[in-house]
Amino acid sequence: MAYTTQSDLNSLFNTIFEDSMFVARENNLMTALVTNYSARGWMNRVIPVYAQVTAEAVAEAEDYANPTTFTKSTSATLTPSEVMAQVVLTDRRIETDPEDARRDASLELGNAVATKIDVDLVGTFSSFTTGVGTANTALTIDNIAAGISLLRNALAPNPLYVVLHPYGWHDIWDLLGTPASNLAWQGDIANEALRSFFVGRWLGASAWFTSANITVDGSDDAIGALFNPQSIAFDSRKAPLLEPERDASLRAWELNMSAGYAVGIRRDGFGVKITHDATAPS
Repeated sequence: MAYTTQSDLNSLFNTIFEDSMFVARENNLMTALVTNYSARGWMNRVIPVYAQVTAEAVAEAEDYANPTTFTKSTSATLTPSEVMAQVVLTDRRIETDPEDARRDASLELGNAVATKIDVDLVGTFSSFTTGVGTANTALTIDNIAAGISLLRNALAPNPLYVVLHPYGWHDIWDLLGTPASNLAWQGDIANEALRSFFVGRWLGASAWFTSANITVDGSDDAIGALFNPQSIAFDSRKAPLLEPERDASLRAWELNMSAGYAVGIRRDGFGVKITHDATAPS
């Protein structure tokens, strides 16, 4: 077992550390962009979808006799699981550290769980059946426009969100900021991107986001997504819970953080994965 001991502080005594001493974490992004459920217990959640009804033309005085069987079928099944993180702080560590080690460890444990939830949610992007973009190829504006067209054809409603790895967004930003006669139409959009390195509503998408929690594979490729909130589900079963436990024989405190939830594709037709090269820009 890995213990945090007094010796871990040896190089810190003569320095004042601010909150920046912690591992950098992305703020939890994805739970606000997807469909949220909650329940007690650990049973699977089966998400149904109704059959689509189609209207037909009828003749005058025709006794219509072609009803749609309005039944439900399974769209997705969410299987909850539990995640956990732990820090063990010795009494000597707590007594010697000029900062509040227990408070700081608690904060970091909470951030760890929040990051894990985001990592799992962006990990669902690769499960979308429909995709645009190509591995080992820089992301383009046309890739995003193609994805929006596919979702509009699939009758996906608003809002549509774009979530990209930061290196993918850099490729889009680079296109916005490159003078060319065929990019003159961008106008204020290009100016906004150049000023703030970000655009909000643009190209039919309600908002654009970046997330460093998207994994870059061994070939320097990443998978982002364009989606409506109905396409992905987050099902909370156990809110993040911090439980301290005293280990008297060790003269230490265990801090145990746990949470339970499920994630998954809820409606596949309302999302498009975006595959692109994610080589670090230079």
